[in-house]
Amino acid sequence: MSASFQRLLPAAARRWLRRQSLRAQRSLLPFDRLNDFALLRRVTPYRPDFGWHRGKCVDRVYIEHFLSQYQNDIRGRCVEIGEDLYTRQFGGSRVSRADVLDHVAHPGATLVADLADAASVPDACFDCILCTQTLMYLYDPGAAVRTFYRALAPGGTALVTLAGISQIAPRKMTGGADDYWRFTAASAQRLFAGVFGAENVAVETRGNVLTATALLHGLVAEELTAGEFAHNDPDYPVIVAVRAVKDASAAGGKP
Repeated sequence: MSASFQRLLPAAARRWLRRQSLRAQRSLLPFDRLNDFALLRRVTPYRPDFGWHRGKCVDRVYIEHFLSQYQNDIRGRCVEIGEDLYTRQFGGSRVSRADVLDHVAHPGATLVADLADAASVPDACFDCILCTQTLMYLYDPGAAVRTFYRALAPGGTALVTLAGISQIAPRKMTGGADDYWRFTAASAQRLFAGVFGAENVAVETRGNVLTATALLHGLVAEELTAGEFAHNDPDYPVIVAVRAVKDASAAGGKP
């Protein structure tokens, strides 16, 4: 189907077609599954674009495990960056209102603002902020962290994941956004502690040399075992995860 014809279809029909196309591509994994790691002795990736077209991306396994671990923080009025997928998946009935913040307007967005300059987002209004794999697309991630602090109600929590060892995301996957940064536990700790206070920030890493290699080559979760995911080596972080809590005694929105 031509791209020009697709543009004539309603948005819901286009989304349905994209889902069907992805389902068809992922159904081919049994014919494309990596069984011999010797095939990775090459200078180009086994699959491009994180392998998303073949199954669940490796970093998403760690992201979802992190959010599951802290799912009780996902409560009250929540805002998720880009979409409300994880709010719905992990918040359930604890969520009284689910907002979506994005820098461009789209049917799912209830708030349109730039995280680095979100004056339109009111102070102290959210109990939880979910932000997965986003801050690397902001040239000033510190400004986004200050926005998180300001927008959280006292006692509220920001659950944030950051890219560690990873390919640069191609612009076709980011809506044209540039990919600026990769993070370590040390840089994440300093970034968030400077705003929330060190005593209110917990930083974790998830990953090991095997899963990092798998992500770089575009292998997917279905090609690895639970035991391979379970081993954690902080020297090879696939993701860096941050839980930052706004002090319950904090007054107003600004740090």
